[in-house]
Amino acid sequence: MNNNVKAVRAYRRNLSIALGLILLVFVLIPILVKSPYVLNVFVLIFYMSTLSMAWNLLGGMTGQNSLGHAAYMGLGAYASCLLITKTGANPWLSAIFAMVVVGLVAGVIFYPCFILRGPYFTLVSIAFGEAMRQFIINSSFFGRASGVGLPFGKDSWLDFRFMSKVPYYYVGLAMVLGIYLLMKKIERSRMGYALRTIREDEDAAAAIGINPTKYKVMAVVVSSMVAALVGFFYASYIRYIDPELMVQAKSTESVLPAVVGGAAYVEGPLVGGLIMIPLSEFLRANFSAMLPGINMLMYAVVLITVIRFRPTGILGWYMHSKAKEFIDVKLLKKPSIEVLEAVELEKNRGKEA
Repeated sequence: MNNNVKAVRAYRRNLSIALGLILLVFVLIPILVKSPYVLNVFVLIFYMSTLSMAWNLLGGMTGQNSLGHAAYMGLGAYASCLLITKTGANPWLSAIFAMVVVGLVAGVIFYPCFILRGPYFTLVSIAFGEAMRQFIINSSFFGRASGVGLPFGKDSWLDFRFMSKVPYYYVGLAMVLGIYLLMKKIERSRMGYALRTIREDEDAAAAIGINPTKYKVMAVVVSSMVAALVGFFYASYIRYIDPELMVQAKSTESVLPAVVGGAAYVEGPLVGGLIMIPLSEFLRANFSAMLPGINMLMYAVVLITVIRFRPTGILGWYMHSKAKEFIDVKLLKKPSIEVLEAVELEKNRGKEA
């Protein structure tokens, strides 16, 4: 085994150990932290980061800036809740039902809308979200403005119902990890390359044989299905939903973690969520009595600051920082890009042989 292969394996081992330690910290938090408030903040981080990853697939990777993800989340919550309350279906099956329904609705409605580009598509997504909210408010089937409540009872994994926040913490952690791995898989797939090409130049993508409409519909369907899953989780956690879940401000909240963390990176929503959600909850808990809405004011200030000074987000800054160089070289022992490419090329040749 040559030195290059040994160096690459050592780097990957060190990286796996570092990621494993980070995951271990999150697994141990409910054991070490007993405060329900702190656990609630982490649950918020998990489902908002997941929702932001859903937006990032469409907005960051594809370049279709949607502001309607609160509507997808709300429709998913309503679809799962109504199936449970009206038919007595198992909650886990209702989650699958909600994802399928919302994916179909998003695909059918937005298929003809992808002839629009730039701000026009964004306006359509806003109109879609508000139209869905008004439809629910005026429909007795959806409970009008009163909303829909889920039944309470004894703790049950089968019914996904708990008094403690710890089970929701671990399910939320599993959800955010699962969706992250899905997004990484998409990023490295043919679909991911196609979506990034469309983002950079849609006409050039069409010229080289990529069907922009096909891939954008695929992106909106997957994105909406993930948002529907978040809606199911939210409804199960809160045990109640109403049309306020679909207000425009909720869609904005789903965008900000990705923008702050770095919309060009799959990890961006995770980094942004870990920063924005605790800060928002701290301001809400300590200053909302004196300054109502201070968390939304903070969102606006942070967004303006990031766009002005760090348009690529925190990860965009980190990728070219001394901190990354120190971590890669001193801690992870990362080989040069030439060595990594040479080993990968040799690996591919071995597969072909």
